[in-house]
Amino acid sequence: MATPDAVRDVPPEGTAPKQRQRSGTYSGRLLLRMPRTLHEELAKASDREGVSLNQFITGVLASAVEWRNADGVQPERSAERPRKLAILFTVNLLLVGVAALAAIGFLIAAWLS
Repeated sequence: MATPDAVRDVPPEGTAPKQRQRSGTYSGRLLLRMPRTLHEELAKASDREGVSLNQFITGVLASAVEWRNADGVQPERSAERPRKLAILFTVNLLLVGVAALAAIGFLIAAWLS
């Protein structure tokens, strides 16, 4: 149900709403509510990028408005592969190699017997 203030502030039909001008200083802090599923997806994406959730969301928002910092540089999200993922990939390759050598050894042993 609309409050009396909300009804009073609605522009007459056919007119454009007034642009609200913000004034004052900005703290850099923002409280944001979002669906849990969106929060989950953003957290997973930040994990894939190897950055904090805050850094990931800040990068996405900055690129959405083409924001540049005081140096004129647009912050970029981390493009390099996270170190943890590289380590896991290397370990996986080593395990596959060991399994392949073991399979070849079993085949040779079975063929010789």
